[in-house]
Amino acid sequence: LVAIALVAVTGTAAAQQPPALTGSWSGYWVSDKNNHTGPLHGRFRQIDDDTYRVAFRDRLAKDVPFWYTTKLHVTGDTDGTVRLAASQRLPLLGEYRTSAIATATNFDATFTARSDSGRFVLTRRR
Repeated sequence: LVAIALVAVTGTAAAQQPPALTGSWSGYWVSDKNNHTGPLHGRFRQIDDDTYRVAFRDRLAKDVPFWYTTKLHVTGDTDGTVRLAASQRLPLLGEYRTSAIATATNFDATFTARSDSGRFVLTRRR
């Protein structure tokens, strides 16, 4: 009985742990406004229990490099999934908001700005 109780407690504790997102991710972005899309890379670094600094990079229109750095704040976590959000003012875009759901291997975010909205879809690079 003690062994069964320990397995049940250990399994429950492990299931409740939010995933660690630190590391390299890759995938794509897509705009809802004009359906433009392209590859996307992100490097996640955990600042504290509730904050990740994320540097996104790649190219627009195959020739224009872009970098976007933000702090994503953990807004909740359940069963191996973490919810994150960010909001900041950016030149030309106005208020840029991001909300995301992530697991240990997948990151799916939506973004909204003054004149655009869309998604970032990433998977963890091995």
